[in-house]
Amino acid sequence: MRLAIGVALVVAVAPLAVHALQAPQAPQAPFTIGALRRDGIVVPFATFDGKSWSIRWPRPSLDVSIPINLTSVPSGWWGKPGPRDTWQAWTGSDPKTLRVRQPDGIDVHCTRQIGLRTDYRPDQPAPPWTEQPYPKDGLAVSPPQPVEKISILQPVAPELVGVKQTLTEAFNKAERETASRFNYAIAQSRRESDNPQIEMAYAYGTTPRIYYVESSRVYRGFGTGDCRMAFGTGWFRADAWGITPLAMTVDLLQCDKYGATYMYPFGVMTIAEKIYWIAQFSGWDHERFVVVEIKPKEVVAVVNAWGGGC
Repeated sequence: MRLAIGVALVVAVAPLAVHALQAPQAPQAPFTIGALRRDGIVVPFATFDGKSWSIRWPRPSLDVSIPINLTSVPSGWWGKPGPRDTWQAWTGSDPKTLRVRQPDGIDVHCTRQIGLRTDYRPDQPAPPWTEQPYPKDGLAVSPPQPVEKISILQPVAPELVGVKQTLTEAFNKAERETASRFNYAIAQSRRESDNPQIEMAYAYGTTPRIYYVESSRVYRGFGTGDCRMAFGTGWFRADAWGITPLAMTVDLLQCDKYGATYMYPFGVMTIAEKIYWIAQFSGWDHERFVVVEIKPKEVVAVVNAWGGGC
């Protein structure tokens, strides 16, 4: 192989240069991640086997059979990491250790899901189970793994000033694509007479710095009380060369925002120099858990686990 030949040449010509070579990285140990609900239940949704991601835990269903105890959970649900009776919860800057008490069933929108009830105690009272999507307090990992924080930015954050021009260009382009595929009542000249407004933004990293931005543009005057909204979600990369859009989509909605999907960030994991952004995406009647690999020129969802819906 080329690597072996290269090392041999370095040894023969300049033995001291061998010290500059990096030692091979230790193999990544398998682990499982899950969403930590405010009621203390962990819902596992993805497993990393040391090389790749997969979904092992059963998806929500109208008819679920809840294992009696942890040892009764089928081995296929765990995958390579095996049964997990303790978890590391990332709800803030410092992780907490959680212990599983028993499997349990939970209502998720119009379906049922199996989770793991733990000894987690939230900082604020848990709402009734009828609240949907049910609040999540963070990411649970087992065995323990480092998780980095994703910054939550308000629309007026100074660092977003440089993002707005690129956002407007990407928003307009994505909305034109949407208009070309559907019966779009708003003319392009009217749409693009106003800039989209940032509703929320999230960021990770320094150079590069990755942004996920939720934005919208409102259209009124189609009839009595008629109001429509173009709702956009996009990924952006900021580095020494400027700000580049990685992905952008725009949907036309009613102004009650039914059909919009919002992100709740869990955190970022770096594995073998690959960056994975982990989050929940949810709306009025659905939720899903996603692991997104951040690449130099694109974002790729390597896990898209259905969390329940109507």
